[in-house]
Amino acid sequence: MNKNVKTLIITAAFALVAFQFKVSANSSLGAPRINIDTNKEWTVKFSSNLEPSTVNSTNIQVTDKNNVQVPVAVTLGNDPSTVLVSPKVSGYDPSEKYNLVIGEGLKSASGKNLSNPLSMQFTTSNKYSDGTSYTDLPKITSNKFEYAPLLSSEKQGFFIKCDSSSDVQYRIFVNGQNDKDGNYTELTNGYTNEDSGKITSLKTLSAGTNGEKYKAVIYVKRTGVTGAHKDGNTEYDNYYVDYFRCVDNVDSKSSEFINYDISLDDMVNTQLNSDSTPVFVAANVMDNAATKNQIKYYSDPNNFLDSYGKYQFLKLTYSDGVTADSLNNFLKGKGIFDGKGQAFLDAAKNNNISVAYLVSHAMLETGNGTSKLANGGATDSSGNYIYGVPVYNFFGINATDDNAVLNGTKTAYENGWTTVERAISGGAQWIGKWYINNPSTNQNTIYKMRWNPGNPGQHEYATDISWAYKQIPNIIKEMQDITSGSNLELEFEIPKYK
Repeated sequence: MNKNVKTLIITAAFALVAFQFKVSANSSLGAPRINIDTNKEWTVKFSSNLEPSTVNSTNIQVTDKNNVQVPVAVTLGNDPSTVLVSPKVSGYDPSEKYNLVIGEGLKSASGKNLSNPLSMQFTTSNKYSDGTSYTDLPKITSNKFEYAPLLSSEKQGFFIKCDSSSDVQYRIFVNGQNDKDGNYTELTNGYTNEDSGKITSLKTLSAGTNGEKYKAVIYVKRTGVTGAHKDGNTEYDNYYVDYFRCVDNVDSKSSEFINYDISLDDMVNTQLNSDSTPVFVAANVMDNAATKNQIKYYSDPNNFLDSYGKYQFLKLTYSDGVTADSLNNFLKGKGIFDGKGQAFLDAAKNNNISVAYLVSHAMLETGNGTSKLANGGATDSSGNYIYGVPVYNFFGINATDDNAVLNGTKTAYENGWTTVERAISGGAQWIGKWYINNPSTNQNTIYKMRWNPGNPGQHEYATDISWAYKQIPNIIKEMQDITSGSNLELEFEIPKYK
């Protein structure tokens, strides 16, 4: 049993009259459950033995909030009156509503059907998971990848540690981030013994267009014994989830590596235990707590040393090479920013900030000059500016999630950002003072703004662990457009942990 999960026993009785079904008083099948672990395995207990052929994913299902069937594993327990409903591969999604449905086709061993389907709603907790922890079974405690990043010409190696003293075997599947169908590829050939402490993939993997993130599900079970649990990939005793990135090549051009007196593991643990809970933002869900291995993936600079990923490490300090004319060409048609190239250039130079980054940041925050904060700020019910004058906040400064427009407008008014030029200059001054040129933090890359390797867990720009990586496509596009035809040379600063 998973020590982190309380197993719910749903007790149901087949009535003596055929085609009727009665739920006993202590079952509460219809009562919604909340804060359910994403690896929850439901145990459904009936008062009579079941007809094995009817214990399947047609008669017992889990559906999501859109009533779409979730690919769970349904098996008859060791007790023929018990059914195990195991979650989909690597667990349910966090903060989601699901329904466990028992259909009419389920039969008792004597051939009696259920008269009506029964269901129970449950909502998962807002935490991702790095795997299962079923007690009294072998459990993987850690994994280290042989390659970070993995080149598409290489076969990944897995150095796995397990807490079991008995003989165990491993089976490994991976899912690429860009595979929206959730398909898994096996890297082993069934359950495999480790060789000199390592399991080596039998396959190479694709790096996709700009590098590919892979989720690895590493299963373990006792040698010669059928696994105690099952999902859509295999039977297993426990599984472990980890992440790596595959690229076509490594690009260290114009890169400076800076040593930090902290290991990656210590850095990750500090982030994990910081006052601001690290989250992984996906599908517009903002507060799902990230796991240790998710944090490790996004905070490990080695995963992003290709020509795409390295833009997290782009130095954001000022360099000559971009002209006001080239900026104006780029800003043409960008709403309130049209013709403001000189204002951006002056603000960047005066505050030692890359002008290409400054413009990119403004475009990202304002939707190319179309947002409310870029066009006068918050208004009252009559359409009047709440402070009597238009104010501007182009960089999302203090525009916190609880009320971004109102809070961002308040900050702009308090700082006197009543013209476009003042807002560009004032915003650049704020970013430079508190992050890029801050002598105590020196957070002069978006990686350092997110992770602050000099003082992890403190003074970080975002809680989303993928925030820096998510900025890359827009920054690349904007910077290529802005610097087209210029002689600006880009420089990169990459952390190196001990």
